[in-house]
Amino acid sequence: MVALALSSAGKASDDPPIPVTVIRAARLFVPETGRMLDHPVIVIRGNKIESVGSGAPTPAGARVLDLGGATVLPGFIDVHTHLTIDAGSGGYEGLGVSVPRSALTGAKNARLTLLAGFTTVRNVGAEGYSDVALRDAIAAGDVPGPRMQVSGPPLGITGGHCDSNLLAPEFHFSAEGAADGVDAVVHKVREVIKYGADVVKFCASGVCSPRVTIHASNSTARQRCRR
Repeated sequence: MVALALSSAGKASDDPPIPVTVIRAARLFVPETGRMLDHPVIVIRGNKIESVGSGAPTPAGARVLDLGGATVLPGFIDVHTHLTIDAGSGGYEGLGVSVPRSALTGAKNARLTLLAGFTTVRNVGAEGYSDVALRDAIAAGDVPGPRMQVSGPPLGITGGHCDSNLLAPEFHFSAEGAADGVDAVVHKVREVIKYGADVVKFCASGVCSPRVTIHASNSTARQRCRR
């Protein structure tokens, strides 16, 4: 399986010469039709896909990548990820993970996600805006990873799904995105946008959280904030 993360556009004819790469494979999946194209020839000029066809000639001077019997697929999109969190590091164990460590975990998971064929993800929930930092590092070419849309800290009521209900009362801990009432939610929405969020993650009900009823509505603020 090979995933392509390039857009189908060409350069203007008056641009200076740029490298041309040709990819050949056994098959290419065409999502618009749900069918396979046999023996595809994908011509890439610079970092843009110029053409996709079957049995087309190879441009002179092009670099050829022959993938043999592989099938080429479009890049996948995952709309619900938590790249800055490792599986199994939630709950009490997660209380010992710092924001810098989360960002480094994100760099590892971003690379693995890209290698798995996902070229775009939406990351919904990360403390300390570690996902914003990861998105920007990928965009700058500092670390490999998919294109990212990120939310920063998830928003929710005090004691709700996006709050931490694990610590004893004497710690007086409240999650970064905890907000009660319309004014507080509006403030938090503006805050996450201020610090670089592309989307807003709002926890409207309980999901496997201590002392939070599953599927019970936590807030009505989201309806009023749509105005």
